Amino acid sequence: MSNLKTLKIDIKDVKPNMILAKDVVLDNGAIILAKNTMLSDINYEKLKNMGIKSVTIFKKSDIEDFFDENILLENLEYEKIEDRREFKTFKSIYDEKVVRLENQFIAIGKGLGVEIDAFYNMVLDIVDSVNCKNDIFSYIAHLKTHDLHTYAHCLNVGLICNLFGLWLGYEGDELKNLTVAGILHDVGKTQIDESVINKPGKLTELEYDYIKKHASIGYELIKDLKIPEEIKLGVLMHHEKIDGSGYPLGLTEDRIARTAKIVAICDIYEAMTADRVYRNKICPFEVIRNFEQNSYDLLDTQLLLAFLQNIVYTYVGSYAILSDNRKAEVVFINQFYLSKPIVKVNEEFIDLSQEQNLYIKHIL
Repeated sequence: MSNLKTLKIDIKDVKPNMILAKDVVLDNGAIILAKNTMLSDINYEKLKNMGIKSVTIFKKSDIEDFFDENILLENLEYEKIEDRREFKTFKSIYDEKVVRLENQFIAIGKGLGVEIDAFYNMVLDIVDSVNCKNDIFSYIAHLKTHDLHTYAHCLNVGLICNLFGLWLGYEGDELKNLTVAGILHDVGKTQIDESVINKPGKLTELEYDYIKKHASIGYELIKDLKIPEEIKLGVLMHHEKIDGSGYPLGLTEDRIARTAKIVAICDIYEAMTADRVYRNKICPFEVIRNFEQNSYDLLDTQLLLAFLQNIVYTYVGSYAILSDNRKAEVVFINQFYLSKPIVKVNEEFIDLSQEQNLYIKHIL
C-alpha cells in the first residue's frame, strides 16, 4: 500500500474498518497499533483511553482501487500469509540472502574478512521488500524450516535486531552495527561439528560444553578484523547473563556490552519461535510469557521490557488458535500482562488475563 494516499484524522473521526497507514506510537516508543491494522471498535476505545489525538489512515477509495475487484476489503484480514503476494516476494529475497550469507560466513572462516555494508544491505533489501516492517515477524514465522538453518537463524536475528534498534531510536552507524552484530552472532557455529548442532535429541553435557565454545570461536574469527568493537563484543558476549551465569566469561550486568544485551534478547526470541530439530516452534505469546516469568534476572530489564512491549503489538490484528481450539483475533494488548491479550471470538471479546486456563496456542 506504499503508493496509496493517506489522511491524518482526529481520533473522534475514527470508524471501524479504517486501515492505519502509520504505526500508532506512544512517547516512549512503544507501538500501540501497527500500520495496516484494520481498526475495530475496541481499537478505537483503546486509542481514546491512551490519549492518542490523531491517526493516519489510508483513504478508503484508494484502497478499494488498489485491490483486485474480487477481493472484498472487509475480508482482507482472512487472507493466509503464505498466499500474500508480498510474502512470496519476501521469501524469494530472503532465500537468496540466506545462500549469500552462507558464502560470506565461509569466507570469514577462511580469513577473508568481513564486508559490513554487504551484511547490512542483506537486511535492508529484505526490510524494503515489505510495506509494514512489523510484518517481518509474521513472515519469518511462516517460512518453512530452512536447510541452511544456522544461516537462516543468523539472518533472522539480524532482522529482529534491526527492528529492535529502530524501536530504540537507533539510526546510522549505530543501527548498522547492531544489525551486523545480530547477523554475525553465531558465526562461530560454522566451526562446530554439524552432527552436534543438528542433533535431534538432548545434548550430553560434553556436547553442550562443546557448542558453548561458539561464542569464543566466533570472536577469534573476527577479533583482528577492522570492524567496530561493538560488533565483536556482540559476538563474544551474546550468551552472557546479567547475574553472571552466562558464558564464555561469566560477566555481570555492568560489564556486558549493550549491543550484546540486545542481541541476546533477539537471539532467544528467534530461537524459541522457530522450528528446531529437537522441537517445534513455540507460540510467540508463550515465549513472551516465558520472558515475563523467567528472564528479568538474566537479561537487561529495561531492554527486555522495551522489546516485549513492542513485539507484542506486532501481533495485534493477527488470528490465532486458542487452547480450546477456537479461532480468535488478537485485538487488544494488556499492558500489565503482555502474554494475555484481549481476543475476539466471533462477536465475543475475551480478556485472557482473566482466564486462568485459556491462552493462545498458535498464531495463524
